[in-house]
Amino acid sequence: MDTVPYWLDYRYEPRPPLDRDIEVDVCVIGGGVSGISCARELARRGAETVLLEARTVASGASGRNGGFLLAGAAPFHLDARERWGREPAARIYGRTVEVQQEVYELAESLGVSDAVRPVGSLRLATSEEEAEHVRRHVDALREDGFEAELVERDDLEPALRKIGHAGCLVPHDGAVQPARWIRAFATAAEAAGATIFENTRAALGRRVTANGATVKARHVVVAADGPLPGLVPGAADTVKARRLHMIATAPLPERIVGTLVYARWGYEYFQQTPDGRVALGGFSDLDGDASYTSEERGDPRIWERLELYLRDELGIAGAQITHRWVGVVGFSDDDRPFARQVRDGLYAVGGYSGTGNLIGLIAGRAVAEQIAGAGSRDLELLQLR
Repeated sequence: MDTVPYWLDYRYEPRPPLDRDIEVDVCVIGGGVSGISCARELARRGAETVLLEARTVASGASGRNGGFLLAGAAPFHLDARERWGREPAARIYGRTVEVQQEVYELAESLGVSDAVRPVGSLRLATSEEEAEHVRRHVDALREDGFEAELVERDDLEPALRKIGHAGCLVPHDGAVQPARWIRAFATAAEAAGATIFENTRAALGRRVTANGATVKARHVVVAADGPLPGLVPGAADTVKARRLHMIATAPLPERIVGTLVYARWGYEYFQQTPDGRVALGGFSDLDGDASYTSEERGDPRIWERLELYLRDELGIAGAQITHRWVGVVGFSDDDRPFARQVRDGLYAVGGYSGTGNLIGLIAGRAVAEQIAGAGSRDLELLQLR
């Protein structure tokens, strides 16, 4: 059994580590989606920018998630409207739709369009109570001018009818091979002028130190998700590290689902890859308080429950499990990202509550705009209370 995430299980040649003292305009710490986004935007605006990654690009939450490119913030759009107001929720959702299209176009230009595929997402209700919420969810999206289709039980794909009562289909959402996409995104940051060092674990003090070297920078951005509470003073008040379990099967002979699926209020989520594998995550509610940890160590009970879900709920009997892994992500107390200036010269982004593939990109770029002195409407939008 391979505990390397399926998304990261391919040959990769890392960049060299930092091996000398350097002085730059901005030092970005973290080689995930928000760090790469921030570094690329800064470099495009003419800032001398270096990015330090403790392991390899996409080795953290950005390469260990479910591979969902979903529009919207962490709450369902219906719930976001009720919590934050209709207009702010619609602005956030609309901005993610715009950036989602940017990702599709950029992936194509970088030659990795097969790693970012607009297959659509299905929010699947597994009870009549949830089905009523799904119907209201569809109505809320349509009222605000967004694409959504109600799929009743008889119209669900056969593998989903056993557990599904109704679904909300969003056609523009995408399936991502997150490691390949983020690593291609990193090459775009380098093409813009950023320098990336891998296997370079940074420490924050009066200056940034890493591998025995010192990085002198006017601005430092800690672009992390799960590790954020341990890296940035004050972040732990609003962001908690949380582990999420996933498994992947060997390729199946038949295709059971064509879209992303987000089931039981989002507690279970899965997709089928182009080669026929099922990548499945979930049961963080079963994991309970133990899920709040910064360690990438899984619980055999959760992996066993995921395997039972394949067999009993999805009807996939005898599938070989080839990969089990854990991703540590940051959950914020209000489901908004932590994206702000912490003190003079120090910025932090993270805490995406499980939806960082788009929100993280937006947040990283927004902080870069702020540092560059351009101001950022995106940053103001993400911080609306």
